[in-house]
Amino acid sequence: MSNQHVISLDRAANLSMDTGRLKIEFSAIGETRFIAACDIAVLILAHPCIRLSIGVLRELAQNGAVIVTAGEKYTPCAISLPLGVNADGARRPHLQAKYAGLQEPGLWWEQLVRAKILGQARVSELFDPDLAARLRLIAKRVEPGDATCCEAHAAQVYWDGFFAQFNNTAGFRDKQGAVDPVNVSLNYGYAVLRAIIARSLVAAGLCLNLGVGHSRKDNPFNLADDFIEPFRFLVDGLVWRTFKEERADQFDKEVKNRLLSSLLKNTVEIAGKEYRLFFGIDCAVNSFCLSLEDSRRKLLLPNQPLRPGKTPSASLWQAMQFQDETQ
Repeated sequence: MSNQHVISLDRAANLSMDTGRLKIEFSAIGETRFIAACDIAVLILAHPCIRLSIGVLRELAQNGAVIVTAGEKYTPCAISLPLGVNADGARRPHLQAKYAGLQEPGLWWEQLVRAKILGQARVSELFDPDLAARLRLIAKRVEPGDATCCEAHAAQVYWDGFFAQFNNTAGFRDKQGAVDPVNVSLNYGYAVLRAIIARSLVAAGLCLNLGVGHSRKDNPFNLADDFIEPFRFLVDGLVWRTFKEERADQFDKEVKNRLLSSLLKNTVEIAGKEYRLFFGIDCAVNSFCLSLEDSRRKLLLPNQPLRPGKTPSASLWQAMQFQDETQ
C-alpha cells in the first residue's frame, strides 16, 4: 500500500471532499488543509466538534482508509473499516475457516508469541540486559498453541521490570480504565497500531473474526489482536524513551503527537532486513496469506532471524521488493 499517512484531528474541524482530496477546515483559526484521499491510511477523530458527511466516509472507505473515533484522553472508542477492497475477500475467509480445529492455528500462534517475546527482550535491553536474556530463553520454549503459557510468564517478568523504571505510575500494566500517563500512552499507541494492522488484514481480504490465538466470539478483531503481538515492542520502546529518557510526566497533546509521529517513522527488522512500519506489517500479513495456501510456509515476523540456510521464497521476496519500490 502506498498510502501511509495517519491523520489525527484534535480540534474542531469541518471535513468534506474536494475532487478526490479530503478538505479539512479549521474555522476557528481560518485555516484549510487538503490531503489526497488515497494517501490516508488512518484518520483519527479526537474532538467532539468534528463534522463530516457520508460522502467523506464513503470516499475514505473506497480508498481503504480506517477511521478511528477517540474519546476522553484520546482513547479510541470506535473504529470503521473498509469492506470489499480486495478481490480475495470472499476466498480467504474460507481458507481461514478450513483450518478451524486443526493444528495450523497453533503453529501460527507459536510463531506470533515467540516474536512478541523477542520484541519484549529487545525493549528490555534498554534497561535490564539480564531480563532480556531471560526473555530470549522463554521465547525458545514456546510450543504450538503456547501450551506452556510462555506468553503469560514473559508478560509477568517483562512488565515488572518495565514499570520498575518509573515513579508515579500504576506500577503494573493496566489495560482498562488506566489513568497513569505510562499506561495511557501504551493503550493509545496500541490502539493506533491495531487500526493499522486491521486495515492491512482487511485489505488482504482476511476475516478479522477468525483469529489463530484470539478466538473470543464477542471480539470482531481477533485476527488483528493476533498480529499486533509481534509489533507491540515498537510502542513499548517509544513509551519508555518518552517517559524515561525525555522525562515526560503526563499524557498530553504534545506527547500524543510525538508518539504518533515516532511510531510511523519506526522500522522493523524482518528476515534480516529493515522495513518501514507499514510495509513490515504488510509483509507479515502477506506471509500469513501465503501460509493459508501452504501451511508449511513460515510467517515473516519482526525479530525472528531466518534459520541457517533458509531464505524466504523467491515469489514472496520479489513481491515484497516490488511493494517496497512502489511505496
